[in-house]
Amino acid sequence: MTQDPSSRQALAERIEHASRLPMTLLSIVFLFAVAIPELMPVPPDVDELLEAVNWLIWAIFAFELGVMTYLAPDRRRYVREHWIDVLTVLVPFLRPVRVLRIVVVSARLWTEARVLIYQRTFSTVAMTSIVSALVAATLMYVVERGGDGPIQTYPDALWWAAATVTTVGYGDVFPKTAAGRGIAFLLMLIGISVFGVLTARVAAIFVEASEDDQHGKKLDEVLARLERLEHELRTRPVPEQPAPPLPRQGEGAGGPWG
Repeated sequence: MTQDPSSRQALAERIEHASRLPMTLLSIVFLFAVAIPELMPVPPDVDELLEAVNWLIWAIFAFELGVMTYLAPDRRRYVREHWIDVLTVLVPFLRPVRVLRIVVVSARLWTEARVLIYQRTFSTVAMTSIVSALVAATLMYVVERGGDGPIQTYPDALWWAAATVTTVGYGDVFPKTAAGRGIAFLLMLIGISVFGVLTARVAAIFVEASEDDQHGKKLDEVLARLERLEHELRTRPVPEQPAPPLPRQGEGAGGPWG
């Protein structure tokens, strides 16, 4: 990598801009992988799967933190300002503090999503909904199959996830196990949050459009006044300047004694 501070900073900004959406989606998956085993009992095979996903995403987060810290012009300042990312990397080594793991992952998700939602609201909402539904459907199928509930196939789990994340909730398929209900609870929270953000953003677009119209009208009024002033200045007659008095006879350029 280049050692020029300005080049490193430019590269860091490009990497941060390109990785913000993938990191947000990984944070959602990481939240599921961390929260579900801590909040409810899960089968051993599911626990091993979530543990593998947990460590894989942790490795990606650690790699990103290392790269961004290396590229930062002031590395100590970067670490201080991105302390949530540091805690996220330390989370797997804080297993006794179970609640702290969920809180830290949620804080990282909010930090990543806040800027991304403002910049790319609709693409973020779409990707978040799709990834959340796929992850929840996969986990729901794993924990519900073989039981006495209505979710016995992966298409059933996908249909349930789509109805839940969009806050429709048909009720034709639903989880019956404790783990399945915990997954449903998390997906409900994500669905409500995502569509609440979408509604707020659409309302903000209309408000911004109204403000732009008002600013445009004010600008038109100012331009009209300037045109009237310009027209008045052009049409106003210019007063004739009196001719300078002629010098008297005998007076030269140097005055009467010159």
